[in-house]
Amino acid sequence: MLCLKMYPAKNGDAFLIRDDVIGPTAILIDGGYASTFHDYISLDLKHLATSDYALDLVVATHIDADHISGLLSFFKLNGNSHNPEIIRVKNVLHNSLRSLAFPTVDTCETASDGDKELILEIRRRGYPRPSEPTVEPVEISARQGSSLATLLLGGEYHWNSGDGMLGIHSADTPLIELGPNVRLRVIGPPVGRLEQLNRHWVAALRRMGFIGTIDASDNFDDAFEFLSAFEELQSGVRVGPVTLSNSANRSLDEAYSADNSVINGSSISLIVEVGSSRMLFLGDSWAEDIEASLQTLPNATFPMNFDAIKISHHGSLHNTSPTLLKLIDSPVFLISSNGGRHCHPDSALLRAIVDRPSNFQRHIYFNYATTASQQMRHYTSLSGAAFKIHECMTDWMEIPVR
Repeated sequence: MLCLKMYPAKNGDAFLIRDDVIGPTAILIDGGYASTFHDYISLDLKHLATSDYALDLVVATHIDADHISGLLSFFKLNGNSHNPEIIRVKNVLHNSLRSLAFPTVDTCETASDGDKELILEIRRRGYPRPSEPTVEPVEISARQGSSLATLLLGGEYHWNSGDGMLGIHSADTPLIELGPNVRLRVIGPPVGRLEQLNRHWVAALRRMGFIGTIDASDNFDDAFEFLSAFEELQSGVRVGPVTLSNSANRSLDEAYSADNSVINGSSISLIVEVGSSRMLFLGDSWAEDIEASLQTLPNATFPMNFDAIKISHHGSLHNTSPTLLKLIDSPVFLISSNGGRHCHPDSALLRAIVDRPSNFQRHIYFNYATTASQQMRHYTSLSGAAFKIHECMTDWMEIPVR
C-alpha cells in the first residue's frame, strides 16, 4: 500500500511517503517548523523505525524556515548517521552554499574583525521565528546556530550523492533509484536559479558590510542558510498572492503573475515514481521552470496525469500558471497551508484547477480549513467537472499503486 501524510505545518510544508507493496520505502519531503517535527513527524518516524523502515530519502526543497526548521530539529536529535537515535537515513537532498559550486569570492581581502562579528551575528540570529505566535520552547531548536549543512556534515550523512558538494538541479541530476521500482526525477530547479541564488546571497552579505573572502566553510554555510531565509522575508520581493478579496472575482488568466522570489526559484521539485504510480511535488518552485522542465521529459504527453500533485507555494497565485495547468492533472491535489500568510491558498487558482473538463473526479486535500477551502465547498465547476473538497486532512491517505 502506498500512503501519503500531509502534516499540519502551519504555513509550511511537510510530507511523508510510505510504501510497503513494492518494498518498505519511506521518503520525507520538508519538515515544517520545529513544532511540526516534535508534535507529529517524530512519532511517525519512531514507528517506522520499529517496523524496520529507514528513510530512503529526506528532501529539503529549499531554504525557508517553514520548510526546513523541522528538519533541523530532526537531524539534531537523530545524531550520527551510523548510529541514529530515531531512524536510519540513506540519502538527503539539500542545496547549501557548498552545493552551488559557483565562485563566491570577489575580493582577496582578509576577513576583518567586523566581518567575523557580522557572520557570528547572523549565526546567532538563526532562522526567522514562526509567522504565528507560539509558546512551544522547541521552536528555539531551529535558532541555535547550526545550519542543516553543518548537521549533515557532522552526522556523516550521504548528502547529494556524497558530501554535499554536488548541486541538485534539473540539468545534471540523473534519475535517482531508491530501490526496486522506486525512482525520483528531479525537474527543478534549473541550474540558472542556483546561480541566481548564489549571486543574491553574496550581494546581500556585501550590502551588510562584509568585505572579506567568502568560501564554503561551515561558518558560511550557516550564514548562507540563515541569511537566505531572512532575505526571503525582507528583500522586498513579492512572496505572496494578492488577497482573496482582490482575486475572488477574477480568473487565473486575469490574476496570475509570475513569482520573482529567488529563494522560491531554487526549490527542488520532484516526480516520485513508485511502480507505475507518479506523484509530483513542487515545493515553492516557479511555474515557468516546471513548464519548461516537463516538456523536456522523454516520451511526455500532455496533460501529464499524476496520481497526486502537491501544488507549489501553498496554493499561491504566483506559482501555478494557466499554462502549467494545461500540462498537468490529477485526481488528487495537495495544498499545505493554514492561511496564516499571504492568504494562501488563492481562490482563483483553486477554481482554475476544478474548472477544467475532466472524465474523473478531482479531490483537493487541505491540511487546514481556510477561507478559500470553505469558499470552494459552495462552488460549481464551470465545466461541470466533479470535484470534492477535503479539509483538515492530516492522516495517512492511500494512493493507488499501479
